[in-house]
Amino acid sequence: MKVVEILAWAIAIWWFWGIGNAVLNALFIPRLPRGEPGGELPSLTVVIPARNEEEDVADTVERFCTQDYPGIEVVVVDDGSTDATPQILKGLSERFGNLVVVQGTEPPEGWLGKPHAQHQGLARASGELILFADADVKYEPGVVKRAVGELLQGDLDMLLLLSRLEGRGLERVVMANLDAFTLYVAPLFLANVPWFKSLGFGAGSGNLVRREALEAAGGIEAIRSEIIDDVAMGRMIKAYRGRFRFVMALDDISIRMYKGLRASIEGFTKNYYALFKHNPVKAVFMQACDLAVHTLPPVLLAPALFVPALAPVAPPLMCATTAGLACNLALCGWSGRPLWVGLLYPLRAVLWSIILTKSMWRRYTRGLEWRGRRYLV
Repeated sequence: MKVVEILAWAIAIWWFWGIGNAVLNALFIPRLPRGEPGGELPSLTVVIPARNEEEDVADTVERFCTQDYPGIEVVVVDDGSTDATPQILKGLSERFGNLVVVQGTEPPEGWLGKPHAQHQGLARASGELILFADADVKYEPGVVKRAVGELLQGDLDMLLLLSRLEGRGLERVVMANLDAFTLYVAPLFLANVPWFKSLGFGAGSGNLVRREALEAAGGIEAIRSEIIDDVAMGRMIKAYRGRFRFVMALDDISIRMYKGLRASIEGFTKNYYALFKHNPVKAVFMQACDLAVHTLPPVLLAPALFVPALAPVAPPLMCATTAGLACNLALCGWSGRPLWVGLLYPLRAVLWSIILTKSMWRRYTRGLEWRGRRYLV
């Protein structure tokens, strides 16, 4: 029982760490400023890889083409789509003179599909600045200009724009894991400190980079086999000379990554194990910690309150459960999610454990499969 009590107190202490992270991240992770830059702006190209994106690509591309950024160029790489994406892009190219559609080719050996599509888009792009974005992200008017202003003012090589993650039903519970990591799991505000060169990341919502810095840091070739390519790009550019910043753009950019709980689980199955560099010990240990912190305290609290033998662990379990509930309700307010998503935070770790199990199983039995392609990695 003593070991269980020590574990319970360790979990409770972790939650105080989480509360501290939440306070510091909320205070020091900046929001995208509202003001627009003055003076002459550098040329900019938006590069969008698109493979079977018929549901979202029209809205996404139109929003970029109509941004009020002078001379904005939008390059969409049709990465072998087998749905209506090519026809949609053809119609859009007839409407917008600043849209360039590139017919992508199959990735050569050693390349994954999305990095190869980005590589082809970059080869066609003419801008000094490159905004890499996914084909289902939604930008409000004026966001690109404001983002460039922030990059120029900070003399940055990369500005990462974090979006609002849309969802419905239990899909929201899965997505809240990404918000939790940003708000309270880690002191993520340290990624904006230049001398922490190993702490950087990216997202499909928007990696805005200086072209010369990207190429000097290694270019797309350096991340050609990265499953989580946007994160790898951010790490690479941050390591180059530390001129990296990420900002919250929750009011300005939104994305619904997957539609439905089943699609969310399937989508993250593709790359979750890769987050741990395919190290099974690390992956299982970290997911066990996730379950211990988020799921174990509320599950054991009721028995601990009513079973005399478990009475010693009731205080730390109560502390951990209360702190977890507070952090996750605060997370809902911070990210704009309904409060019921916060109440279900113990379920979130269970769902992600399922995702990890599927991700590991698939990695060792089938390799990587995504959007009709199979990669042996």
